[in-house]
Amino acid sequence: MLLKKLSVLVCASFISCISFAQTNTEQRETDKVIDTFLQCDNQFFEQLAKHQESINQYVDLATTPEQVTYIPVKSIQNLDENQVMFKKTLEYHGLKIIGYRNIYIPTSLYGYFLYWGFIFDNNEIEVKGALNNINWLPYNTNVYIANSQIYDHKLNPATWQDDPYAIDGVIPRIGTINKALYLEQVANNQSSIFCSIQGDIEKKELFVIRPDLKPIIEKQEAELQEKIKAYKEKMQKKKEKQEQEQEQQPQTHINPIETTSKDGDNI
Repeated sequence: MLLKKLSVLVCASFISCISFAQTNTEQRETDKVIDTFLQCDNQFFEQLAKHQESINQYVDLATTPEQVTYIPVKSIQNLDENQVMFKKTLEYHGLKIIGYRNIYIPTSLYGYFLYWGFIFDNNEIEVKGALNNINWLPYNTNVYIANSQIYDHKLNPATWQDDPYAIDGVIPRIGTINKALYLEQVANNQSSIFCSIQGDIEKKELFVIRPDLKPIIEKQEAELQEKIKAYKEKMQKKKEKQEQEQEQQPQTHINPIETTSKDGDNI
């Protein structure tokens, strides 16, 4: 009987150790994903691909045709559809991550504005306290900024450099790109951390930093070209119809009227 009890205790301890080891491994993997996200570059997507099994427990992942793993949202441009809430809370340094947002704003004059990041069930003070290795600076009354950098196309070689002059309301000047980390208080005592890249970004540069966007943007552009083509064809048909209708209208012949002077002479 004693041996049986000892056997049960050993088995239970062994299973507990395995479970503890699995939990620790999973935590290290999810921590690594969030760590690389905070760098605001393509390492984030590489880590998502590497640790899909761990992250899939919290949120469903997707993969592009070029094998880039990312967190999908319904729409990156519609305000009400650019976020996904997690299936369960992801713990990170004592913080609670409950969702993800992905925002894409193309403009005709000022380039691209991209924001992607996580929603925390914690307020700004709690996030700053947990992530005190990051040098958070006031950006405005509601937002903190960190790791602000600038990329100037005119420099040779052009590289990312620290940007101490990131100011709220000032867009990147032509030929430059800005990158930074933002901490913002949102509703219900929650907050969000976004990576943001803004400015005069060429597509090849954009797709290096955000490889997940390539198929999405290419699809959007193809759909836009189809709409433009359909509109042009519609207007062309309308023009041809109007021309045909004009040709089918009966022609009215007006006979010249002879006008005579008071003396009877033709004019």
